[in-house]
Amino acid sequence: MHCLRSAGLCALIATVSTVAAWGIQTDNSATLQSLLGAAQQAAARRDFSAAADSYRRAIEISPQVAELWANLGLMYHEMGNFDEAIKSLTEAARLNPSLYVPQLFLGIDNLKLKRAETAVPFLEKAEKLNPADPEAPIALGRAFAIAGNGNGSSDAYWRAVSLAPGKGNAWFGLGMAYLQQVDSDARVLTGTFKDSKYSRLRAGELLAEQGSLIQAARAYQDALSGPLPFPCSHAGYGIVLLREKSIAEAKAEFDRESGSNSGCPLTRLGFAMLHLVQDDTGNGLKELTTIWKADASFLRESLPLLRDGITTEQTEKLLHMAKERQASNQIPTGFVDSIQAGLKLDAPVTVSLNGVGADASELGKEAMSPSSADPEKFYLSGQFRECSEFLRHRLSVLAEKSLHLLASCAFYTGDYRTASLAARRLASNAATRQIGLYWESKADQKLAIAVLIRAGEIDANSPRMHVLLGDVYRQERIWGDAESEYRKALVLEPDNRNGRLGLAISLHEDAKHDEALAADKELLQKNPEDPEANLLAGEIFIQQQQYADAEPYLRKSRGVQPEFIPRLHALLGEVYANTDRVNEALSEFKLAATSDTDGSIHYQMARLYQKTGDKQAAAEAFQASRQLREKSDAGASFDLQQSSTGISSQ
Repeated sequence: MHCLRSAGLCALIATVSTVAAWGIQTDNSATLQSLLGAAQQAAARRDFSAAADSYRRAIEISPQVAELWANLGLMYHEMGNFDEAIKSLTEAARLNPSLYVPQLFLGIDNLKLKRAETAVPFLEKAEKLNPADPEAPIALGRAFAIAGNGNGSSDAYWRAVSLAPGKGNAWFGLGMAYLQQVDSDARVLTGTFKDSKYSRLRAGELLAEQGSLIQAARAYQDALSGPLPFPCSHAGYGIVLLREKSIAEAKAEFDRESGSNSGCPLTRLGFAMLHLVQDDTGNGLKELTTIWKADASFLRESLPLLRDGITTEQTEKLLHMAKERQASNQIPTGFVDSIQAGLKLDAPVTVSLNGVGADASELGKEAMSPSSADPEKFYLSGQFRECSEFLRHRLSVLAEKSLHLLASCAFYTGDYRTASLAARRLASNAATRQIGLYWESKADQKLAIAVLIRAGEIDANSPRMHVLLGDVYRQERIWGDAESEYRKALVLEPDNRNGRLGLAISLHEDAKHDEALAADKELLQKNPEDPEANLLAGEIFIQQQQYADAEPYLRKSRGVQPEFIPRLHALLGEVYANTDRVNEALSEFKLAATSDTDGSIHYQMARLYQKTGDKQAAAEAFQASRQLREKSDAGASFDLQQSSTGISSQ
């Protein structure tokens, strides 16, 4: 950040300089004015060293003027000399603690020096001194993120986007803050609470979203194994079973959910899907219109679940019947357009921000007028918007049961910010921490997607923003949207290396290996020694069992980033193992063994040891493989930011 690129800060420096002259005796004022004029002119032509020299000489004349120290600090900041900037800004803040610029840049420059926790109090004070400037909360959001406080970061970024809704970088920071909190929640749920029903249920949900239906079913079974399963566990499992074409088993799960009187809205959605997959389109449409009438937002937000559970033919039948009934006014207005958009096979991931609730500091301030309404009845009848609106204004004072109800209702109606804030309160209480982390993970995942989409819309002409969004979608395994973002970046900047590599990686992960190799080779034509591009080419050829073709690319990958070195060794091990070079393969696999998260590397080592006749080493490797596989199966991570072990994590 260069302060002098802002006309506002240039004006501030000029004004401060004039004010500084007022306190100087007449015999020195002319000299001071000359120095200040020289400093301004030097700064305007970006000669910050000369400007700093003038400010130092001015300080010799008037060392008690805080503004002069502040301006000197700004010049050091522009020069990249952050240690000296902090010294000057600290003196300015000592002389006049109410000055905004020293506090702001003490925070920013401490961030530059990776002192996030030191930066926070300066930025908090800066925001209090000038609550109308979005730069302080943007920097504060970054500081909290570096310090590992995802919730503090998201709160700060929300204040920033409220002040400056057109700042794409603030929206991007907000999205990353939510992903950071999802990551934090995942670590706690899969660590401290790894055996809880909430952890297993969340794992099942996310594995289902990723299309890993066998693993998802296993996680749901674990979530249902104990007494009193969490609401929607049976219904969620039923939807997975429907996608696996296990119709009778799915119906049994929906019946169990319905019989539990949990009020789970996925039950009705599941029955609608059940009707549709059995070609009972009329009853399926009837269930969907009933859901729509109760809460249209819930159905809109749930369309991806419906889309993944029915075939293209079943979708076409549904839309045809819906249009016929709409023509005779039997279908509510807006229903057909919404489901038609949401059920497209290539529909992008979208999450509405229209229902996002108020700022965290505002919730709970409004007094609730007396009412006979019962929010629990709203929930049970599928009227989640009414339930959420009834409760959200008292969020800060709600009791545990009502907080849980609010988190559920707000989430199902698409007000993910309110759901997140209610979940945060639940998570802050040891007795309700697990359920709070569960809802916070769900809501923050949705919020991350929504605000990142907003960031891309604002900075639509920024290749860097599209690459960053592509990286996020790729980490979330949303391959289609990742590919789309990378292609947007390449349209704007065809030679963008990160965009081209990201596209190739996404295509590879999406099993489009020929397209991936073509994109990767475009990179290699420009730079045949690109280590990451060579590594990816090697991995693609190995995927196609073309080991001889893979080897020369892998040999050019020695300069890959450190995090990819274990993967390089594993791939070389595969090449050697499949070209009868057993000892070389074992050497490579040993170097990759520390990155073996699922036992696959140890399994290959065991097979090679068998070839050499080393039975003991083979047995030990098989045992290690089993242990790693069991650990992997038991702790199937649902961290949205988890990376694969391959070049795909680039």
